[in-house]
Amino acid sequence: PEIATYMLTGILLDTNNYKNRTGLRTYEASMILKESGADNGLATEFLKEEYEEHQLKTKIMASSETPYYGVVVCKASDDDIIDRTILAKVGEEILDVKEIKACFVIGRISDNVVGISARSDGTINVQKIMESMNGGGHFSSAATQIEDSNIEEVKKMLYSKLEGFVGDTRIE
Repeated sequence: PEIATYMLTGILLDTNNYKNRTGLRTYEASMILKESGADNGLATEFLKEEYEEHQLKTKIMASSETPYYGVVVCKASDDDIIDRTILAKVGEEILDVKEIKACFVIGRISDNVVGISARSDGTINVQKIMESMNGGGHFSSAATQIEDSNIEEVKKMLYSKLEGFVGDTRIE
């Protein structure tokens, strides 16, 4: 049961609680784990975030801007070092908002590196945008890292790249 619970936790994490990348085999595997004693409540408890993490995510989300319809850009403070997973979690959470097509979350991930975590609902190819900034990933989940820059400079670089990919939906 303990191992089955850990494996179920992994499925919940990878699929964002069955919201993404799921199919019949995902549900079959979950059913087998339940039959093996997996504890849904405990798996969910493992995935809860610490209060401080929640506060940091909220602070980053509060900086949201919408340079284009359906596109959100938000950033952490240049003084904070942010774990890359936090940037990704913020992006995933913002995608849960109606009519958001893509989200770009910018934050300092070490003393001299600024990262961008990019997420999309599948209508905007964030991989191409991140590749244009020397990053990579997948169509709906990508990232990049930029050395020796600050968050504002990276945001300006991102905005200039968005112009070529998002088109004429700019919000004035």
